[in-house]
Amino acid sequence: MSDQLDPKRLPLSTVTLVFGVLSVPLAFARHLCSLAFVLGMLALAFALWGRSRQGHPMRRYTESSLKNSILGFRAALVGTACAVIMWVLYATNAILG
Repeated sequence: MSDQLDPKRLPLSTVTLVFGVLSVPLAFARHLCSLAFVLGMLALAFALWGRSRQGHPMRRYTESSLKNSILGFRAALVGTACAVIMWVLYATNAILG
């Protein structure tokens, strides 16, 4: 019973952080906009899934894993938005490259 009360790492919080952070610089590389979009969407999905796991009263997660998840979520929002904007700019030839 005490095993459930010990704080554990939130599942996929590190993956959320890595995917979210990677989506930002990849969004500005011409041929990697679609990859940045996919990484950003996966990071958003993982963060939302992790957030749904936080609500259970018998589960406690470490502060660092919760911060990683939040930071990854925010970075994924920025990376996904930048990827869509850059893809539209490249598709309309507004940016020649």
